Amino acid sequence: MHIEKEETGTLTATLKVKLAPEDYTPGVEQALKEQRRSATLPGFRPGQVPLSIIRKRVGKAVLVNEVERLVGETLNDYIRTNSLKVLGQPLPTNDSIEGNDWDSPGEFTFAYEVGMAPAFEVELDKKLGVDRVLVEVDDALLDKEIADMTRRFGKLEDAQVSEAKDMLLGDMIELDAEGNIKEGGIMNRATISLEFLEDEHTRSSLTGLRSGDEVQVDPHKVSSGHDDLARMLGITHEQVHHLESSFLFRVAEVKRMVPMEVGQELFDRVFGQGAVEDETAFRAKVKEGMEASFERDSDRLYLRDVLRKLEEKHQVELPDGFLKRWIQETSENPVTPEEVEQGYGEYAEGLRRQLLQDGIIEKYGLEAKGEELDAFAKRYVADQFAQYGMPAPEEGEIQRMAGRILSDRDQLGRIRNTIVERKLMTHFKAMLEPKERRIPLDEFVNLARS
Repeated sequence: MHIEKEETGTLTATLKVKLAPEDYTPGVEQALKEQRRSATLPGFRPGQVPLSIIRKRVGKAVLVNEVERLVGETLNDYIRTNSLKVLGQPLPTNDSIEGNDWDSPGEFTFAYEVGMAPAFEVELDKKLGVDRVLVEVDDALLDKEIADMTRRFGKLEDAQVSEAKDMLLGDMIELDAEGNIKEGGIMNRATISLEFLEDEHTRSSLTGLRSGDEVQVDPHKVSSGHDDLARMLGITHEQVHHLESSFLFRVAEVKRMVPMEVGQELFDRVFGQGAVEDETAFRAKVKEGMEASFERDSDRLYLRDVLRKLEEKHQVELPDGFLKRWIQETSENPVTPEEVEQGYGEYAEGLRRQLLQDGIIEKYGLEAKGEELDAFAKRYVADQFAQYGMPAPEEGEIQRMAGRILSDRDQLGRIRNTIVERKLMTHFKAMLEPKERRIPLDEFVNLARS
């Protein structure tokens, strides 16, 4: 086997692979012998079919499979041995198979185009000028959080007349085109939370109702999406797509959430028995928890903004032509060149950011190590048991469960990304020493969405 690399552009090259008969013949002969052992043909005992017949029937297919296997191995070995940082996978060129005669096999030659990741040097210094933005937890935000807590731990009680935040239990009854109850139509007991209705007119029509009252409603306006509506009406998701009827809603019960008073019972429910003894300490502890929660969001926003700034600064070049061809040829569903062009800008932006991140991880040694992955998985297992108030298993059992998690490629990837993200965050804070500034929550949300 022989492979040579020919530069075809700044970030593209062609890899030419040559296979001689001595490279593929042993594998082909072995595969044919295995075929013979399991072959059954009329007139021959099992395993006794002449090899010449086997070769005539499946020889070409076996040859193609063996050559493809060897070419794949050769390409991968060459890329790994020469530490080539390729983007996507090698793509066969248009003239890759010209001159290859599968009927009279001799020397085979294949050519593959590869796109290369650009070489660049990332320097981190304080002059990058990216602030770390924090949420200002003011009294208004704190009061809202505590009000939510009082409702979360409140009691659901019967009410006489519905108000804007109440819950209605009743029957959804399908109507016909004339507004009469449809014979054989849908009828199902459902719950409507007025607080979460987006349509103001619908909420208003359901306010001021008592048990036994009836009101006509658009089912799509008292539900949040097709799945929710299917559950509300007791029908399938597919049936929802064809639903055009109006419905009569007949009120059976009016329920109201009565908030828990701000006092010792609430303090104990939120933080545990005796952990907080007065409202001042309760507000301070709630604020501390909110700031810690928002801080994680601030970290993610800061990480994103640093990578964006580095992307602007370094202007990472990509083999655009190759990547567009690779996207089109490897897409799960057929795409046109126009569709590739339309989505390429966003794809290229994400790829540049990923290359920058990978370069930083490599330069500063921030990759997740085996022991870190193992420790994270074991903590995850222990936390799962703690969440349900159960004691953690013995060390051997935790290790076994952690091993099962790490053997799943998707879960391993998520754990690796979490560890690396934390390391990047810590490294950026230490190297860049960002200034911190606090802004209102709504401004923070808008910034995160930008």
